[in-house]
Amino acid sequence: MRTLFFLLLLFVLGCGGADAPAPPPEDVYATGNTEEDRDRHVWQKPGLVIEVLGDIEEKVIADIGAGEGFFARRLAPLADRVIAIEIDQRWIDYLDTLRVSELPTSLQGRLEPRLALPDDPMLEEEEVDIVLFVNTLYLIDNPEAYLKKIRPALRPGGRVVIVDWKKEETALGPDLADRIGLSDLAHMLEQAGFAIVSTDNTELDYQYIMVAERK
Repeated sequence: MRTLFFLLLLFVLGCGGADAPAPPPEDVYATGNTEEDRDRHVWQKPGLVIEVLGDIEEKVIADIGAGEGFFARRLAPLADRVIAIEIDQRWIDYLDTLRVSELPTSLQGRLEPRLALPDDPMLEEEEVDIVLFVNTLYLIDNPEAYLKKIRPALRPGGRVVIVDWKKEETALGPDLADRIGLSDLAHMLEQAGFAIVSTDNTELDYQYIMVAERK
């Protein structure tokens, strides 16, 4: 009788484990598979940027200009959901493939590629907790207007985290004229209805990090 009870207990525990979501992979901060991804890992310091986001276990994050998914695929195992925003269907198709190939089945639903417009992220009202821009805001034609469209998509207390190129000569990055200076960015955010929380111009070699909160 005891043997039967023990076998039944093992069966129940085994079934429960099969349905439980897999834990985040240990290499979530690790370098990627391609040489370009590995090179970027060195100077981008994704672990540092992710730490700036804070506790994201139950948060929905919009990754604006997700591209090849450098951050989206690292964030998906850690967050409740990551909406990877792109304006080119080819990147959406790529992200869909990446979602299936690089994430375990139990985590694939956490990464949602979404096609948007150059001047509209196509986010619903109060849909996200954090909006992340990495090397993207300077590419937007009217960044202040774009930030104003971002604000309604944030839940109360929601934040925007901007990682962009320093307004100085660096070994990597776009032309100096195309970059957004910290003071200009702070002004844009304030005009768009945000309050600056923190600014870091030293931790990354080529970029600054600015965090702002929805007022």
